[in-house]
Amino acid sequence: MLSFGHICKKTKAGLKGAGLAFLLAATTAPAIAKSETLPVTLDDYGRITMPIVLDGRTSTQHFLFDTAARRSLVLNRDSNAAGIRRYENGTIRHFSAEGLLRLPAATISSWKVGGRTVQNSIIGFYSDNAELAGLVGNNVFLGRILHWRLGSGLLNVYANTAALSDASWHNIGGRPNRHFSMLLTTEYRGVEITVLVATGASRTMLDSDTLYKLFPNSEVWSPNNVDYKSVEFGLGSQRKNFRAFKLPDFKIGSWDLGEVEVLSANFDTKEITGFMNAPVMILGADILLKHEVAFDFRDYQLWVKD
Repeated sequence: MLSFGHICKKTKAGLKGAGLAFLLAATTAPAIAKSETLPVTLDDYGRITMPIVLDGRTSTQHFLFDTAARRSLVLNRDSNAAGIRRYENGTIRHFSAEGLLRLPAATISSWKVGGRTVQNSIIGFYSDNAELAGLVGNNVFLGRILHWRLGSGLLNVYANTAALSDASWHNIGGRPNRHFSMLLTTEYRGVEITVLVATGASRTMLDSDTLYKLFPNSEVWSPNNVDYKSVEFGLGSQRKNFRAFKLPDFKIGSWDLGEVEVLSANFDTKEITGFMNAPVMILGADILLKHEVAFDFRDYQLWVKD
């Protein structure tokens, strides 16, 4: 939960009147039916977007869904929408696929995600130059399981694992980091790697230092063997080129992915894992959404179907 310690307080007087409402917003989990279906679309980069209607609006926008983000974001231009209460000079620490940001803070009393209403959410404001209208954080699905139905354009939301009890499903144990992002762990070529599950990243990326540990003095570093590709993170509009490499016979726990392509980049590994220089991978939509998977936000683990 987000405590008052995470909010930069303007003054005691300035927060006195908002304190109760703020605590309710921080501690009230959104009501979710026992089972429901959310229609979604994929953006141009293959990432999940959800239909959103802000309180007081009639038009539908499409927000990016990022499993690595705890809190949701709207653009600055929506700061005057009905039901949004901004905290002047207050900020939240927002962590998602694109890293750690400090953003202006607000609460939104009510908004619709898909066909249902979510109440009392802490949100942040993002720059208006973003390509998408906003971002849905995983706290919207706190305590629930989100099943990506491959090829259907649908997400099923479950209250328990009954729908995944078929023998063809198995789970990949995980844990949350301090930002309540989902982390998995695997070992590859003798190196233990922490895997950040991030549907908000269009491409799977591996920390550059980790790649050197996996392939020291290898021919993969030959200029003749290096390809360059671009990546899209979160709501940002800037894209960069990164070196692309192939990892043969890659597994995450019992999940056999075969050969995967990763892009090499430098990450703030301490923000992801809590440790300096920890080997890190960001598992993006290019791999996650090519499989039938379920994101379990009760125990922060991943379910996969054979």
